[in-house]
Amino acid sequence: MPTIDAISVIGRLLDLRRADSGSTASVDRAQRDQPWTITADVLRLDTRCMLARLLRRFEPFAALEWSTLCSVARHARLLRLAAQRTLSPSGHRQRGSCYLVKGVVRRRDSSGREEQIADQDAVARRALLVAGDGASVETVGTVTLLWIDLDPVAFLLGADTAGYAVERLDAAPDDYWMHRFLGPGLVEFLTPASLQAVFRSFTPLTLVAGETVVSEGEPADLFYVIANGTAEVRRDGPRLVALMPGDSFGADALVSGGRRNASVGMLCDGRVMCLAAETFRSLVAERLVRWVERNTPGAHTIDLSQRPCGPDGLRVLAGELDLGATYIFDGGAESERALAAFLAAQRGVRTYARRAPRSN
Repeated sequence: MPTIDAISVIGRLLDLRRADSGSTASVDRAQRDQPWTITADVLRLDTRCMLARLLRRFEPFAALEWSTLCSVARHARLLRLAAQRTLSPSGHRQRGSCYLVKGVVRRRDSSGREEQIADQDAVARRALLVAGDGASVETVGTVTLLWIDLDPVAFLLGADTAGYAVERLDAAPDDYWMHRFLGPGLVEFLTPASLQAVFRSFTPLTLVAGETVVSEGEPADLFYVIANGTAEVRRDGPRLVALMPGDSFGADALVSGGRRNASVGMLCDGRVMCLAAETFRSLVAERLVRWVERNTPGAHTIDLSQRPCGPDGLRVLAGELDLGATYIFDGGAESERALAAFLAAQRGVRTYARRAPRSN
């Protein structure tokens, strides 16, 4: 089965060359003598706008402003592949991400685990491949892929288009976790400089299979993200969910001020990234949890005293909210309102938590 190097193919077939800038006289001469030059410029602009609109389907680009999306689109290419082709980017100098626009593929990760993904699946909102992550994709039928030559993490943390002068983050070889961790909430509510501060504040922790990362009922002092390996969440014995690279845990207790509500243990040898409690609160939680003392025009009020709460109930509630609406969480305990706002904001939902009225 033929193997295609994504970057070399796109560079060969869909090379985008920037037009050389010239003087006003040369532009006027081109307009008079070679009208096709103006047509090509318009086509390039239309193509860039089309790619910018397409980028809104995918994370972590969905929450970016239009001008920023247009900047990313300059580095995007569409690639159409026939059935039974394998896409396997490799090489230390190749940077970028691949997204599924149309069709069905089979993705194999670095551990050999396979899954079939269609363009309508929720998982297709995230990158199929990130150069260097060891994964490969096989096309089931004819597919359309979107390759972004620019590393999304480098773009968001480099922040050239956002007016910030920040240094590029030097990513580790297994930096796929960064791409998954950068969900819509972080991109929308944190500035590029803040995102860089978050990543630079992480401390790596190497663990072995069977080792417990956090225990149910203990005080919370760290926020965690799986960098490589897998883990499981358990409460009172039964497994609740498995965690993959890019999945985070530990936020519930840090936001609500409570104790750990579940235990997390490693299923295999791996590495987690740790963020100290105070750093997490100042760089992440306080940006995502926004407090108000009165109604916000157009916002829907949700009374938590009328709903089943607890971390599990609030997580279900956050998943039911309309991404295009605005909500205010009222009622219940202050810790519940804070956690509800945080979980919803992580999904990219615009939410607020109402402060309790002050007693005279």
